[in-house]
This record gives sequence, structure tokens and C-alpha cells, in this order.
Amino acid sequence: MKQKEKALFFPLEEYQKLAEEVFPHLKKLVLYGLGEPLMHPNFLMFLEIAKIHLPSSASITFTTNGSLLDSEKINHILENKLADEIIFSCETVNENIPNQVGHSLEEEQVQNNLDYCLSHKYRSNIRIGIETVIMDSNYLQLGEIIQKFVAKKVDFIALSHLYPFNESFENETVFSMITTEAITILDEVGSDWESIVLGVSREKFAEKLQDSYKAYYQFKDKLKPKERPVSEKYQEYVKRAKAKNVLLNISLYQKEFNKRNKLNDLQKIFDKCKIIAKKEGVDLILPSILPVYEERSCPYNDQNGSVIRSDGEVVPCFKYLWNHDSYLNSHSRFSSFYSYGNISETSFLDIWQSQKYSSFREKKSKMNENFPYCGNCSFSSNNCFYATEDTSDCWGNEPFCSECPYSVNLTKCLF
Repeated sequence: MKQKEKALFFPLEEYQKLAEEVFPHLKKLVLYGLGEPLMHPNFLMFLEIAKIHLPSSASITFTTNGSLLDSEKINHILENKLADEIIFSCETVNENIPNQVGHSLEEEQVQNNLDYCLSHKYRSNIRIGIETVIMDSNYLQLGEIIQKFVAKKVDFIALSHLYPFNESFENETVFSMITTEAITILDEVGSDWESIVLGVSREKFAEKLQDSYKAYYQFKDKLKPKERPVSEKYQEYVKRAKAKNVLLNISLYQKEFNKRNKLNDLQKIFDKCKIIAKKEGVDLILPSILPVYEERSCPYNDQNGSVIRSDGEVVPCFKYLWNHDSYLNSHSRFSSFYSYGNISETSFLDIWQSQKYSSFREKKSKMNENFPYCGNCSFSSNNCFYATEDTSDCWGNEPFCSECPYSVNLTKCLF
């Protein structure tokens, strides 16, 4: 049964305690979550406390939609160097787009606050960045978005794909979870389709494969080779994929086949955006469009990062902050909140150094050796128990990290 977490503000007393214990050991503090950070009544005080306890070499970053900033808050932050980066969230520069999702630069208050930051006399004290989530409804607008912010002389622009927490967002994604290594082989399969799928049409293949997998799960001992929808020739492609340590999610490949033109268009847009940003010296941080299996890695683990929820729960990454649905690889999944302990009961350092948490991080340091990857696996797109229901993956790892878009540079963290 799904349990809804209660929205809470991080208690000032707990934050002070955490700052004294942990902040002296940090390289970077990122203040953000599922809501707007500036809604917290003590947010500016949080910045002041962090400034006291962090090493002089450490940095402080926070994200905002910009609506709750004002000249007084901006003056206080910049004049006292309370943050090293402010990142404004913006998904569109046109507020007249019907049914738009995300934040618009055209909101007057947001525009004014951004401009005030950029023209501030202490502008040199801080890096101003823009964070944009790429969606089907805005990807054709990305060039315009980049051009506008480059003209404003922001320091950097970070793009990330949308994490589909809601079923309605599944069609908003402009990426594939299938890796480039698998796509290369699957494209060759497509050129020899009729001899691969034994007369099953391209449109019906995913459906046929799904039926076979259902039968396999229920009657795997009785399923005869001839009842499978692929030929021996297909097994040759599977063998080639295994030599590269990847699987072939041919079911998802077929479903997303018509998406390829859109992905190619996005790559061209990325290339143009790089030219625009480079010309003006603005850092442009881009996600992948097709992931690379060999580069799969946990960004939280790579940076020795952890996340502390407002009620003190210590979770391995942003994805495990709360119970939620996700819609990836042509299936839904209920992802459960996962914690290694609570700082109100145990010190953060004890939680961080615990055997369970340490072992998890050690395994994540070699992700492809220790964690399967669902994006290349047809089972994940066809009713696989582990991908849709279980808390562990099919190799026995818990929590479930085998279908994580962060690990393949599709959705991006603020590290």
C-alpha cells in the first residue's frame, strides 16, 4: 500500500546539529528538494549557518524557481557571500504556450529577480546558472532558451531529461534507456528483420514477444523453442551483444522505433546549442540522449554524496526520498522510500560509516560489475517481477538501482 509522506520543514535545531557535526567535512552543500527551498522560513539562516561551519574551500548551491526571491534577499546573499551558486529553474521562455509544464522566464517577478542578480554590484561573488528540464513539449524551444540566457550572461546552463514520476509524463520523455552499444546491434537487426522474427510484423513484434514472455514466466519448462518469436539468426545478434556485456531489449526498441527521428532532431539541437554557448563562454551541461553502457555510473556515489530528508532520514539519492511511481522502459514501477538511518536517532557519520551503507557504496563503485541494467533487457519491458514490483533487482541488490536514468546521464544531479 502506498504511503504518502508528510511535507515538513527541516527543523532548525537538527540543521544546526548537522552543521556542527558534518559540514566541516563537506566539499559541497546543495539545498534543494521536492519543493521551493525559499519557502522554508529559516532558509537564509540555513545559509548563514552553513557559511560558518563549511570549510572555506567548500561551496553552497541552491535551486529556486525565482518567484520568492526579492532585492532584499538577493542583497543579503550576495553581499555576505552566503552562496556560491544560485540556479534558476526554467523550462520555457514563452508563457503563452498552452498546457506548458514547468517554470517560465516570462513571469515578471522571476525575470526581475534573475536580472537583479546578474546586474548586482557583487555579481562576481556568485555563479548564476539556469536549470532546464527537457520535455517533448519544450525541446524544440531549447535553442531559444539557450540563446536568451546566453545573452543575459549567465555562467552556466544545465539541461536534464525529465524523470517521469507521473504516467502522463511518460510521453514527455525525449530519450531512450537502450544504450548505444545495444542500439548499434539492434539497428543491424532491423535491416534483416524478416529473417529474424519469423514473419511477425514489426508492429506486432513487441506484442508477440510479450505474450511469449508471459508464457515463459508461467510455463517456462514447457515452452518449446519453436514457440518463441525469434529465429536462430537472432541468437547470433544476442551473442554479439553479450560479447559487449549488453543485452538486447528488442521489445522496447520496437516500441520506440518511431521516436528515433525525434532523438536525432534533439541531437542536432544540442549541437547548435553548444555553438551558441561556446561563442559567449557559457558552460553548457548536457545529458545523454542515448546512454553509453560502458559509462554507467552513480553520480551520487562518484561524488560521495548523500541526501538527508526534512525529517532526518538519510537516503542514498534523490530518487529514494519518498514513495512514488515511475514510468520507464514501457512499464510502471512503484519505488519505495529507502533509508539507512535517521540523524535524530544516530549521528550522520555513524550512518555514513555503517556496514550496510558502506557496502552499498563499495558495490556502486563498480556498477556494471555489480548491478544489472534494465534498459537493455527485454524482460524489464515485459512484466518482469523485479522491474515492476520487487524492492531488489534480479541480482539481489537492494535498493533497486538497475533502472536508474541518473546512472546513465539522462536525468542529472546538481553535483
